[in-house]
Amino acid sequence: MEIKELIGSLGDRIGIQLALDADGACSFEADGLVVTLNHFPEIDSLALTGDVGEPPPEKLESLYKAMLEANCAFAGTAGATLSLDSASGRFSLCRALPLATLGADSLYAAVEGFVNTLDAWHKIVANYRAPAEGQSAGVESEFSPGHGFMQV
Repeated sequence: MEIKELIGSLGDRIGIQLALDADGACSFEADGLVVTLNHFPEIDSLALTGDVGEPPPEKLESLYKAMLEANCAFAGTAGATLSLDSASGRFSLCRALPLATLGADSLYAAVEGFVNTLDAWHKIVANYRAPAEGQSAGVESEFSPGHGFMQV
């Protein structure tokens, strides 16, 4: 399936018109969060990106540790990667999807999972409280890869 058809099919499925712009990108809002799709023809992939939030001013080291632990083998990111955007100073979540593996259903499922993960990490960052002395910085109890419904 061609990239334009994939994006159009996703838009149909979530009830909005989606089309890539001249730069190969488009955005939509889901569950109050903006998700951007970027086509990278040079690596034959589609990237999903979303803003996770602004780092809290205190105890960043433990949050960074929790995010690195979540990135390790995608243990807490459902196949995506957390990072810090140096230009904006905000955290972001990104997941690359090889186009050769995508169909209409698999793209929708990947986007739904991404939105659930983005929502979970947005809440973690917004409500972050560093663990008490001696506790793990992990977020296992706070992060649950969603199986829910994506609302647009």
